Amino acid sequence: MAKAQEELGKMFKAFSSDFDDERLDKLIADSERIMRRPAGLLLAQAGLDASTSEPFTLLDHGCGTGPIAAHLQGNVDRQVLLQSKMMCADISDNLVGTLKRRAEKHEWVNVETGVLDAQRSGLPDQSFSHVTMNFAMHVIPDPGAVLQGTPPSASKKEICGRVRNAMRVLQPGGTLAFTVWHKDNSGWVPDMRSSFEALPFAAPMPHPLSMAANGKVAFVDPDLIPEQLRSHGFEDVRVQSAEHIMRVESASDYLGSFGMMRDWMMRAYWGDESKKRAVGMLDDHIVRHLTEKHGGQGWDLKWTLVLATCRKPSN
Repeated sequence: MAKAQEELGKMFKAFSSDFDDERLDKLIADSERIMRRPAGLLLAQAGLDASTSEPFTLLDHGCGTGPIAAHLQGNVDRQVLLQSKMMCADISDNLVGTLKRRAEKHEWVNVETGVLDAQRSGLPDQSFSHVTMNFAMHVIPDPGAVLQGTPPSASKKEICGRVRNAMRVLQPGGTLAFTVWHKDNSGWVPDMRSSFEALPFAAPMPHPLSMAANGKVAFVDPDLIPEQLRSHGFEDVRVQSAEHIMRVESASDYLGSFGMMRDWMMRAYWGDESKKRAVGMLDDHIVRHLTEKHGGQGWDLKWTLVLATCRKPSN
């Protein structure tokens, strides 16, 4: 698990660093197919949707290519947006740069960006009415640090060490909202697994593959998440599961969308000999295998996610 988390962290930090404009546009389009509808569901549960009439200040940690901001920009009244503020932050400066370019291209309103660690943001106390995280809490090494509030008895040294958390940056009564993949999610996994199993050499992939890349399984189980939130001082906890269907048009489309997951499995679980044997043949193999598996047609990927919202006490 530690090796898998380490490799995934490296990949997220470097992701898209060498992409040209065409590949960046493809990255954004793929992200929207997977992340946009869940972002809309999460924002609606958090009270930010087309009916929003009051200005808000939102911090979107682990912003990626910007599905949270894109949904708000496309659905909230422009006059409300003009009075609101969004800070989109990610630990990957490449992804932050992609979002910034997207915001400029589409003339998004009042969107700021920053390269920040959600575990240690350094942002001012009580500066946001909402904090969102769309598919990040199951990847961030210490999700407890993201939630953690500073107790009244904390020393100055402890306070300085905890300038990093959602409870601290939220205004009294503010809302924390996040999505994670459900512990029983399937998504891209079954097709990658069958592709690997059809190879003529060892291509290991965990079975089952844990949705908690950080090993914190309590954050991908809807029955356990409420206690995690309450134990960090949040109230009005609401946790529910939802399904999302993504259409894959072809085997090549699948590979284009989930090449990063292929690389993650290889780097985290394959031996050197298998990696050598895969050079120059793996992509063609995956396309052939999935084309045959799905009869040359497109298919649906079923995703199961968890939506969690909670509130910082008002006093």
